[in-house]
Amino acid sequence: MRNKKVLSALVGLFMMGMTTSAFAWSPELEGRPDDFHIVKNQGYFIWHDDAGLHLRTTTKGQDHVYTGVLRTDGRFVNVHGVRLENDDRYKVTSFGHKLEFRFETIGASDGIDFRVDGGDRVDFDLFVDGHKISPKKIYGGEDDWHPRSNSFKILR
Repeated sequence: MRNKKVLSALVGLFMMGMTTSAFAWSPELEGRPDDFHIVKNQGYFIWHDDAGLHLRTTTKGQDHVYTGVLRTDGRFVNVHGVRLENDDRYKVTSFGHKLEFRFETIGASDGIDFRVDGGDRVDFDLFVDGHKISPKKIYGGEDDWHPRSNSFKILR
């Protein structure tokens, strides 16, 4: 009887651990980037928290056009634009597997918030003014992680 209780407890802990890690995104994206300052830095800022995934653009006071495509093996859900104006736009296509955006950011910040239902990855392909953006201008999570390329993936 005691062995069954111990085994049940261990199985429960194992399942809890699997569930938690299955829903967490890459640890380098946890928390809002420390360098996310609208007038201080220019680039992409990407993070995860309890509300979901977030992508923001800033311009350091200049006018830039940010474009990108995100793909997932899950589905993009609860997608909301943040501080979008005029010609800023985004759309979810391919049955929820693809998220495209175009933001003309002028001296402030534009972005999207979203969740991914199912799946275990999101692929990012990010540009500014029609060119691949330098990975040094992509900030991820509270430690301001930089990917190796403007095309990168995050896992959960």
